[in-house]
Order: sequence, then structure tokens, then C-alpha cells
Amino acid sequence: MKSIWTLALVMLAIAGFAAEDTRELVLFPFGQGAAVQPAEDFNVDAETLNALYAQLKQIPNLYVLRFRETSPSVRRAIEENRVRRDRLTPPFNEREADGSWRAARVGALLGVNLAFAGRIEEFSYNPTTREAVVTISGDLIDVQSGEVLISVAETGRGRLGSDQTDPNIARIAAVSQAAEKIGAAVRTRLAPPTEQPTKIEEKKQPDRKRERAAVSLFILVLGAVLGGAQF
Repeated sequence: MKSIWTLALVMLAIAGFAAEDTRELVLFPFGQGAAVQPAEDFNVDAETLNALYAQLKQIPNLYVLRFRETSPSVRRAIEENRVRRDRLTPPFNEREADGSWRAARVGALLGVNLAFAGRIEEFSYNPTTREAVVTISGDLIDVQSGEVLISVAETGRGRLGSDQTDPNIARIAAVSQAAEKIGAAVRTRLAPPTEQPTKIEEKKQPDRKRERAAVSLFILVLGAVLGGAQF
């Protein structure tokens, strides 16, 4: 029995060690600009959120969740008058009267590290050229500090092939292209590529925190092995 409890502690330690660098990001619904042309059979808001969510969740050490007003922490904040219901609608990348970002304030209620909020600036389909165009702007905000880590505005285009007739094919392609560009910009900001050193760098000091964590993990594993052998 002792060895079982030791193994359980080992698993918890491993999980905590692996999640040490993981950050959480909330993706807010988008507002719409005046240049958005509505389409009866195409929900540009939902398609944009889906496409961007698919891009952001591929970023290493980043857990992405979609904002929902029905989440327990948000409902509790409304009941306790810590947030007004009219502050839970887009656009979220606007400043409040006290200068704080709305996305950061709501993100703090959810306990996340980062927030991404923006607006669909334009969206159209030209039946003559058979081309769809969408432009999406947004801000990546550090929830704790309120700092804007990156502001982006990307345009996507999609055109029907000669044998295609459904405009939604072009619309989806345009949204996907814009989302891919935004995802790449966010990835570069949060997980920049490793650069090759151009000169001899000074030897880095050892990370004592990680060394202590590794030693503790080794001791737990050793205890589990010895306990299992005695059992």
C-alpha cells in the first residue's frame, strides 16, 4: 500500500512539473465593423472563432478556451455584482473607464493568463470575381499586467475554382487564411523560434529551481521503486 501512495505522489509531481510552463488563453467573440456584409447561409463570427481556435491550440504550452457567459466563474461574478452583463459582449478589446482592458478584466474572472479579442473589420464576397475577402484585427493581452503583447490585422482571400459554384467555399478559404496568419503571429510572440547563436555567449547560470524539482522527482521515484521491492 505504501508503494501505491508513493507512486501516486510521483505521478502528481510529474504532472505539476510538466504543466509548470503551460499558460491559459481565453478567446473572446469578435465584434463586427461596418464593412462586414452579412451572408444568410454563412456565420462569419462562428467560422472565424473556429478557425482561429484551431490555429491557437497548436501553439506549444498553451491551453485555449472559448469565452462563454454561462461559465460558473462568470455567472458568479454577475451575481456578486463584480461585472456587469453589458461588459460580456463584443468588442472585448476596448478600454474601460479606469483604463483597463475589458478582455483583461473578464479574463481575470476566468483565472487565465492571456486573452485574445478583436473585430472582423471587413467581410465580403464578389460574385463577379468569385472572390471572398475578410480582414480580422485583434489584440493579445496579458491578463495580469494589462499589457498588449501583440496587435494584429490580417486579411484573407479565397476564390472559387472554375468548377466550383458555392460561395461558402471561397468564404471559408478566406477566413482560414486570415486565421492562419494571426495564429502564426501569436505563435511567434509566445513561442519564438530558437535562433542560432551568432557569437560565443556567456555560460548561463544553472536553473536552481528546475534542479531542485528534478532532484525531488528522482527521490520520489527511487522511494517508489524501493517501496515496491519491499512490498
